Amino acid sequence: MFKTGLIVAYPTDTSYGLGVRADDKEGLETLYALKNRPAEKYTTLMVKDWQMLGEFAQVPDSLDEAFFVDEPRTVILKPTKKLPKSPYWPEDGVGFRIATRPEVAIEIDYPVTATSANVSGKPNIYDPAKILAEWGSQVQLAFEAPELDEGVSPSEIWDYRSPEKPVRIR
Repeated sequence: MFKTGLIVAYPTDTSYGLGVRADDKEGLETLYALKNRPAEKYTTLMVKDWQMLGEFAQVPDSLDEAFFVDEPRTVILKPTKKLPKSPYWPEDGVGFRIATRPEVAIEIDYPVTATSANVSGKPNIYDPAKILAEWGSQVQLAFEAPELDEGVSPSEIWDYRSPEKPVRIR
């Protein structure tokens, strides 16, 4: 589903996200232009599982897979050399999330963006019909879920670049 040149709207554990493969330079540029998002506002990347996280991020021993189970969480980690450099995430620390929806996770074979499916500065989108109304044919709606719960808080953000003392940012 997440193919080069395709922007995919998909449900996350908090709202709908827009996914572009992290190695799709043109797709990333298109995504940022569509969202009217400044390049210096970095995107988080979604991986399918704990193993993929370890391929693309330097995971400290103080972090374990269970950390992602109880709450929606984003973790800032130092990337490995396997993750391409990009103006859309910093070289010294990238935000990563692990997909919690099995139907989404199974389709991720390379990290994808996990930016919210809204124009920058506008409210998050929780309803698939609103995605179609907002984006039309510019994005492909995948893994349609029922309208998501607007009461779910955004993901917590933790900085684990200093594993001895992780810092909660949000």
